[in-house]
Amino acid sequence: MRKIHIFIGVGIGIMIIVIGWAIFSNEVGRSIPKEEIEILQENIKKEIVLVIDDGEGDSRTFKVGFNKGMTAFDALKNKAKELGLTLKTKTFDIGIMIEAIGNKENGKEGKYWLYYVNGETPMVAADKKELKPGDKIEFKFEKSPF
Repeated sequence: MRKIHIFIGVGIGIMIIVIGWAIFSNEVGRSIPKEEIEILQENIKKEIVLVIDDGEGDSRTFKVGFNKGMTAFDALKNKAKELGLTLKTKTFDIGIMIEAIGNKENGKEGKYWLYYVNGETPMVAADKKELKPGDKIEFKFEKSPF
């Protein structure tokens, strides 16, 4: 009689383990619909990173909220206003050129304000470069490679 109770107990234990494994493996292996993945990605990357580097060791990094249609210039202009930084620009047919940020003005010591998006130099003015969520925009006061 005692052996039967042990046998039944072991059988029930094995069934619980098998059923638990089947339920768990089904949840882990379930595929996530593409739409759900896109929504999750959008929620993660609702910002961009803005770096303002004065070329003298003062490099400041900011997380900036992203808005559809936002340009590199928009990000800089909004952050400069928030920080109370003077921003001097000049408008040309091809777009807006940054002439000064704070007290760093183009031409001083042969340096100019250049900008990069994700480590690359865009071939358009900052007000023409539309951003994507997660982009890293850097405005650097440095000698021009051109």
